[in-house]
Amino acid sequence: MTSPKYFINWTTFKKSWEDVTVAHWLKYPNPFSKHVLSEDVVERRIQDGKLYTVRFIVKKQRIPASLAWMVPTKHKACYVKETSVIDPVNQECTITTENLNCRFLSLVIETLRYKGVRMCETLMERRTRISATMDRIRDYTYDRYQRNIVNTDKGMMCVLGLLDECKRQGLTGQIS
Repeated sequence: MTSPKYFINWTTFKKSWEDVTVAHWLKYPNPFSKHVLSEDVVERRIQDGKLYTVRFIVKKQRIPASLAWMVPTKHKACYVKETSVIDPVNQECTITTENLNCRFLSLVIETLRYKGVRMCETLMERRTRISATMDRIRDYTYDRYQRNIVNTDKGMMCVLGLLDECKRQGLTGQIS
């Protein structure tokens, strides 16, 4: 593996921590995530007042023609493991995703941390580590990741808007 590249950014949502956390769970499908084929929760438990969840996400994977010969047919989709911990007491939600296949070429590990900072404000910190067997693959993956983040954030904003609309129409439940 070559030396990894890191991507770090912060986004502030003018929404409550609860809304942002719910939106994360509802973000597929959205108009900016047509590449997501499926998502499945495979484990969920409450421990020490925190909600732990593992889900698998399957996405379409575009591989550049120059690298296609290196990727077996069974890896034409990208399989992603997402592990999350929701801590309602401290208003923190940490989500880590990593690709499960094509690791022989590159490994992408992304950690999102949502933290409620004010009544209607949530800070998201994104930290991503991208490593690969060759510099060219790492650089391609890094550049592609940076471009895709724009749609990821647009998708999150879209889901937050839909959540607001559902609230206005009284279509959400309340936990008493």
